[in-house]
Amino acid sequence: MKLRNEFAVEAPLERTFQTLLDVPRVARALPGATIDSAGDAGAWRGAMKVKLGPITAEYAGTARVLDVDEDEHVAGYRLEGRERRGQGTAAATIRTRLRPHGAGTFVVVETDLQVTGRQAQLGRNLMEDVAGAMLGEFAGRLERELRGDAAPAGPQDGEVLDVGGAVRGPLLERAGLVLAGLALGLLLGRVAWRR
Repeated sequence: MKLRNEFAVEAPLERTFQTLLDVPRVARALPGATIDSAGDAGAWRGAMKVKLGPITAEYAGTARVLDVDEDEHVAGYRLEGRERRGQGTAAATIRTRLRPHGAGTFVVVETDLQVTGRQAQLGRNLMEDVAGAMLGEFAGRLERELRGDAAPAGPQDGEVLDVGGAVRGPLLERAGLVLAGLALGLLLGRVAWRR
């Protein structure tokens, strides 16, 4: 599944680009993410907790910077993870492109995402909503990190990326459409029955 998201931060281009190449700093800006240590060949080991309604999934895996184009401010990343208590996996190849945006920076994030397990049943539209909400939260935290007023390293007790709010609206909208369809069907059925 291919996703495209955009966000802006009020920080200079070069500083934003260098921060996005620093995997531990990026992890601090991403809710629910932790970095354990650097592994072989520049791979960072870490984990991420994601909550959707009553279900919390924790993924353990690696993140690595694949390639960097300093002149164009483009970088590629590879993330791979497996659920600690489950069969699900998640893998993503991410490409970021940065450009000046006034005094700040505009960031385009293109993600090629593969998910297996229960989370794969969300479907493309809900995954897009989740990615948008996640990057919105990430952008705010990244901006605080760039200003130097980020939270201390490591997650807060029980911190988790709660994506329930991102999918609640679309799920309610779909439920509303289904209910409206049922109501219309019942109304038409009554009209036909009376004739």
